[in-house]
Amino acid sequence: MAFLFSAAISYVLVSLVLRLALRSGLLDYPGPRQSHEHPTPTGAGVAIVASIVIVSLLSREMIETEMWWVILAGMAVLSVSGWIDDRKPLSSLLRLVLQLVVVFPLIAWVVNPVWNPGLPWLVFWGLILVGVINAYNFMDGSDGMAGFQAVFSGLVMSIIFMGAGAVDLALAATLFAGSFAGFLPLNFPRARIFMGDSGSVPAGLCIAGLLLLGVSRGIISIPESFLVLILFLVDSGLTLLARVIRREQWYTAHKEHIYQRLIGHGWSHSRVLLLYQAINIVLVAPALMLARMYPDLAWTIAGVMFLLTSTGWYLASLRLGVRN
Repeated sequence: MAFLFSAAISYVLVSLVLRLALRSGLLDYPGPRQSHEHPTPTGAGVAIVASIVIVSLLSREMIETEMWWVILAGMAVLSVSGWIDDRKPLSSLLRLVLQLVVVFPLIAWVVNPVWNPGLPWLVFWGLILVGVINAYNFMDGSDGMAGFQAVFSGLVMSIIFMGAGAVDLALAATLFAGSFAGFLPLNFPRARIFMGDSGSVPAGLCIAGLLLLGVSRGIISIPESFLVLILFLVDSGLTLLARVIRREQWYTAHKEHIYQRLIGHGWSHSRVLLLYQAINIVLVAPALMLARMYPDLAWTIAGVMFLLTSTGWYLASLRLGVRN
């Protein structure tokens, strides 16, 4: 019920933002990173995040963890800054500073009290969270790609949390998945509106934050958390590494992710999405189940999955070549 309710509210709010974007001219034009060919309304992320906040407030008696509200506050900050960035691009430094600001409470109130790792490790975890946020944002360049991954990740986390009796985290993950599901009818199979940075950046924060809370409670392990987002992390991470090795300006917009190169070689957005989600269902989900069943082998299973996906990325890169 929570999933459907949040999806319905999200759909209504995104529809309103679509009308507003058309009237105000808030459009995403084709560019060096985008895979679309025509100007398309953007900014739906504000509506998605708003729906998560609204349903969370209505369900506040069932969401006991205070850190969920900290995550929501961070999502709101990143959504507003993302909406501004969609209208007038912000500097990379300012975006990074904002991301560090919103992950600081998670580091200070979750990582430090639970593990007390010392300053170097706190910095490391901060960079990990920021890395996940940006990896998710980098993968938002094809119709339905980031939205479907959000639904997949949210439902997977909800099932894991519910199985462990963490009803509050399960509900939070369900609301997250439902809100992005409500956005999908307007973004797939042909996008009428994009979520923009106002949606993809907060989505990365939410997934990273919920996984961190799960790890801190001993509900989900680090290798299992990696598996939840393995496709996005491998595609964005190896693409970034390849650009660094080629001494390119890795921080500039490009179309070198595998999903972008597939589209550049004539694949439809739907076909690309089907490939990624098929891998999620056929490989990632079973790997997660095995890691849950055999926790002593979780790192091994995650390592095997990394080898499989990175090998697939490498073979696809050889076949597709580089397209700037």
